[in-house]
Amino acid sequence: MTSSRRTLLTNAVKLPIASDYWLHRLHAILGLYVFFHFTYRYLLFFSHHGDMGFDALLNVSARSEHKQYATIFAMIFLPHLLLQLSGFAFLLPSKRHPDGNRIWPQYRWEALLFCTRCLTLSFIAWRRKVNDWKLDDGSCSIIPAAFCVVLTMIVADQIAKSYGTEKSRTIRDLTAPQWSQYLMSSAQFHATAHCILVSNTLSVQIAALTVVQLSAFGMTMRRKGFISQKEGVLLYALVLLMGMVVIFDDLRRRSIIHMALCLGNSTAVLRMYLGMNKYIMWSGLVAIISFLLRKGMLSDDAFFNSLPLLNYASWLMLVSSCYWKCRQQ
Repeated sequence: MTSSRRTLLTNAVKLPIASDYWLHRLHAILGLYVFFHFTYRYLLFFSHHGDMGFDALLNVSARSEHKQYATIFAMIFLPHLLLQLSGFAFLLPSKRHPDGNRIWPQYRWEALLFCTRCLTLSFIAWRRKVNDWKLDDGSCSIIPAAFCVVLTMIVADQIAKSYGTEKSRTIRDLTAPQWSQYLMSSAQFHATAHCILVSNTLSVQIAALTVVQLSAFGMTMRRKGFISQKEGVLLYALVLLMGMVVIFDDLRRRSIIHMALCLGNSTAVLRMYLGMNKYIMWSGLVAIISFLLRKGMLSDDAFFNSLPLLNYASWLMLVSSCYWKCRQQ
């Protein structure tokens, strides 16, 4: 009696065509690189290396070699993009699985889109470090990052429409407790707000990219039967939590944590609980941040001393809204 051994790799017997076999093996190799790259960056983060080690890599003394740094960027991040593209070699069910925690065609396109956004914002942060692009007050313009965020939303809506849905429901259709869905969605609002607020830090984009690509890895493990549905949800929540740790650390070092958390909580409440149009909401956020930058309020200690109370009030509003929504279900 033979026993079948479970593996993340597709059995070679099921891949009689050589091109299919090598595409699947290439996907596995790229996946290993991505996993170990994330592990390495987070080890540097918890070892207190500046910007997950990118500050040391982009040392001031060699900033004149711009072409060299463009090559380094491509060598580091190109495998992440190739991993998403190679995933299209796999056949998927046309409909999403009822447990919501397995890859389906719409999600595959959305993951590629958000991976591209993370890489684009990473490149903006990279170039700003190399060229020291800053405004007079030492801050960076938020317009390029805001443009990337809004453009991603537009394309994501078009992807959803092409699959017969009005909007992406990656978390809302996940089989998980209602309160956890709201908390995970709230974390995504904070991540998006931080992408707009701060665009010269690569660690924040690494954290967002980790969520995109490790969540897909978790879905693959779920499909292969290595983890249960509960474990898959916990894995996704853990990756989100690690991303939030990176964001909170960046906000703390910049001394803008109260303002950023207040803005993140406010967008979550306005969108999830009051149903505000997301394009109006994010455009309003960009206008608010631009106003604060223009008035120099992001470096005004007196202004920030008045924000803790607003921050605490926004958390109370978010938790109360989550409790009210859960009671309604």
